[in-house]
Amino acid sequence: MGHERVGALPHSKRWRDIVAQMELLSGSGEEVVALARATLQDVQSRYQRLHRDDGVVSAFQFLIALSKSASTGNWQSDSHAPVIDLNNNPSPLRLVVELRSWVDAHQGSQEYADIAKKASADAIMLWSEKQKQQLTLFSDENDPKYIWQKADNGAGFCEVSRLFFSKFTERYLNYFLEREASAVLADSRERDNLGAQLQEQIDSVSKYAFETSEITQSFAAGWFHRNAHNKIPPKEEIERFLYRAFGKMQEELMREESK
Repeated sequence: MGHERVGALPHSKRWRDIVAQMELLSGSGEEVVALARATLQDVQSRYQRLHRDDGVVSAFQFLIALSKSASTGNWQSDSHAPVIDLNNNPSPLRLVVELRSWVDAHQGSQEYADIAKKASADAIMLWSEKQKQQLTLFSDENDPKYIWQKADNGAGFCEVSRLFFSKFTERYLNYFLEREASAVLADSRERDNLGAQLQEQIDSVSKYAFETSEITQSFAAGWFHRNAHNKIPPKEEIERFLYRAFGKMQEELMREESK
């Protein structure tokens, strides 16, 4: 892949073990291995080309523009970037509506755009909630400028981008695990049972995805300082960042697959 390596990331639980915890899939060790591997391969195949999809790029571009919109500094806006007005104190839900409208107007693949919108919406909601929990006596919990100006630096950008990549991976793992498992289930009752078990395992899948996404933080802060400190980067530069980030995620999934 040609990407930098930062060493193997520790996982609290292997992907194979998460899959094996579901009763329908625990009867055969070979079946569990095959299903876990197929799911990872499905996600990997998507990660090879996501950086070129307009919907994915637009979703991540919105997150960058959102952090810059809260800044009072002298920065330049890409003419093709979204314009986000925080002066009217939009709620996180309102920002998600604007995100969806922006991506819908620039999307490529419907599948990729849907996952990207949901992952970005997750990042917006989770980041907003975290910042509200850290309010001081002199802060207004309804002030989006206060919430998002904390993302306008390398440390904040690392966290927001990690939320995006972890939620992106979590949603794709769930999607492909359900699809691969449903293909071998005989009737609708078994498929319904599978869906219920997936919901029970959501915390494990979420934690696995978040741990995997840590690898994107090895270069995110440096990229932000070089390319987004005083401006919103052009689309081509965002594509290059996503290429490296998804490439690192793909490497980590390949490492898990080989276990």
